[in-house]
Amino acid sequence: MLTCRRGLAILSFASLSNRRCHAIGISRLFDFTPKQLAFVALLCATSLLMGSYLFIRTYAWPTDDAPRLSVKVSTDAAGFRGTFILDPNLAPADSLELLPGIGPALADSIVKYRVIQSFNIIEDLVRVPGIGPKTLDKMKPYLKVGSR
Repeated sequence: MLTCRRGLAILSFASLSNRRCHAIGISRLFDFTPKQLAFVALLCATSLLMGSYLFIRTYAWPTDDAPRLSVKVSTDAAGFRGTFILDPNLAPADSLELLPGIGPALADSIVKYRVIQSFNIIEDLVRVPGIGPKTLDKMKPYLKVGSR
């Protein structure tokens, strides 16, 4: 465990007896039994895991000064108003995918259809294959055609 030299204790695989170390004038610093070493190793591993957990938790959770994103849902007669508004004549396909019920295929269909004919009112979206009245009702709070 320890190699003792005059004025110096060095950790090594060779083990010297306590009498030899005391004869030189050095006490053994790390004189642990195997059970004690296992316990020390367990404590070190536990502290490493807990430290890692606390470090990750500290940087994973938003701080008090982080900007808050509010979601507002209205229960009045006007109904729900979307947090973003898109013009189906101008919005790119990846933005159209944010609409409820619209995936990549329908977004591409909207873009292809508007090249042929633009949308004058929101209800014109029903003419796009794959968009029905129910899908249109889900999308309406997020849509605006022109300056209307």
